[in-house]
Amino acid sequence: MCCVYLQGSMRGTLVVVFQALLWPVVSASALFTVSLQDSVYEAELHGDVGLVCLFSKVKSLSDLTVIWSRVEPKPAVDVYRLERGTENPNYTSAMFIKRAQLIHQQLNENKAVLLLEKLRIKDSGMYRCIVKEGDDGDYKQVTLKVTAPYTPVKKSIVKTGQDEVELSCESQGFPSAQVIWSDGQNANLTEMSNSTTRSTDEDLIHIISKLTVKRDLVNNYTCSFLVNGEIRQTATFSIPDDILPHSSTQYAWIVAVVVVLLAIVFISVILHRRKNGQKNRRNESPKCAFLFPHSSSAKTDSLLTVNEVRPQTCDINSEETAEKPPSLRSMLIRQYSELDTNAEMKSKLASYALLSKEGRSLNISSILPDKKETILLLGEPGCGKTSVAQTLSSCWAERTTTDPFNIRRLHLVFQVDCGRAKGDFFQVIKSSVSYEKPLDVSELRETLLGSTDCLLILDGYQEGNKDLDETLQWFLTERQTCRVLVTSHPGKCPALEKNVRTILQLTQKPEKSG
Repeated sequence: MCCVYLQGSMRGTLVVVFQALLWPVVSASALFTVSLQDSVYEAELHGDVGLVCLFSKVKSLSDLTVIWSRVEPKPAVDVYRLERGTENPNYTSAMFIKRAQLIHQQLNENKAVLLLEKLRIKDSGMYRCIVKEGDDGDYKQVTLKVTAPYTPVKKSIVKTGQDEVELSCESQGFPSAQVIWSDGQNANLTEMSNSTTRSTDEDLIHIISKLTVKRDLVNNYTCSFLVNGEIRQTATFSIPDDILPHSSTQYAWIVAVVVVLLAIVFISVILHRRKNGQKNRRNESPKCAFLFPHSSSAKTDSLLTVNEVRPQTCDINSEETAEKPPSLRSMLIRQYSELDTNAEMKSKLASYALLSKEGRSLNISSILPDKKETILLLGEPGCGKTSVAQTLSSCWAERTTTDPFNIRRLHLVFQVDCGRAKGDFFQVIKSSVSYEKPLDVSELRETLLGSTDCLLILDGYQEGNKDLDETLQWFLTERQTCRVLVTSHPGKCPALEKNVRTILQLTQKPEKSG
């Protein structure tokens, strides 16, 4: 009897022990948990990023609460709140209004994805994701680093003394960079340099580094901008190729005298030709008078204003009447000013519907990209993509009285029909400009890659032209400022769709009956 009791007691003890061992596993499986897909995210200035946290399966999304906040740097601010299935914008910090949203479609996949658009340097920091189902919840924290690539180095050379020159390298980006100087023998000259930094309006770090060297040394000097030990930008000075040898005062005076003499000869030739031209006009006017009757009070020279119908025998010196070729900006304005009238523009814009990638309705002005931004505008054939491109160009050319896009502040606009594109990227752009003189590709390249605030519209672009595709991809990476708007049909440029952050959709609004 005693043995039976002992055996029963031992069984009870074993049951209690097993329950104690299994309880953490059972209870843990019943808890609501949050985990991370990535703990650190890196994104570029003006780009977009999606911060992701994963949560346990929920019974109903109407009982789900998601709170995203930035907890570092202090003070902590709210970014987005979804309370029991309903969005609550009252807590959103002013710096994140219209830039932060939750991807609701991802909630069905147990993902709380915070989409931050048009990133700023100040968006960097630590973000906390709190997810709750009813009263059960959990949280995790992720780090966001917003960077900006350093701009191509702007270099300059200034004479500081009889035998010395100052080399200067200038660039900006984020985070902070270290400038390393070296010569042609790879000797480190950084200690001899002087660097200054300042913060720009966009919180970028603007750096100017200077190095003073002997001007009569035959050597190469290189400045390199390093971020976290990696070279981001470099520039090389070649001496004496970049610096003219020092001339004595005597030689300087000789050069000045020669320049003055050449100027006098040039002016004399011009005055002589002009005098001969006036003499020829006086001799030719009687021959032409019978072709252009005029009153006795009119001067004979008034015939010279008639250019369109003057016979060949009445031509005067071509150098006298030749006009200076118009600038590229003037030529583009003339080219695009014939596209739309004000009434036509208003009628067109009223018939379009612009949607985000997620299907949200947007104002038509959102179609103009920011600096160094690429927007891909997709739409079915006939939806009006080309009309929108023409309207943008017309507004910039000041053909219309209204400017809904605020586009006239841009210096240049290029509209390119990619349906007839041949050659690489810059050849295609060149062929789209109706210029009176041959357009210098190197000048066009410098304009589009440099700091000129311009817009490039690639209308009807589709992948398949290898030269164009590769050079376009290179251009999108290397440009400093140029804004790019690409219009295409869905599925015609999969590589671009994968790389471009901002994708919009254009549709025609249904016509109103009656």
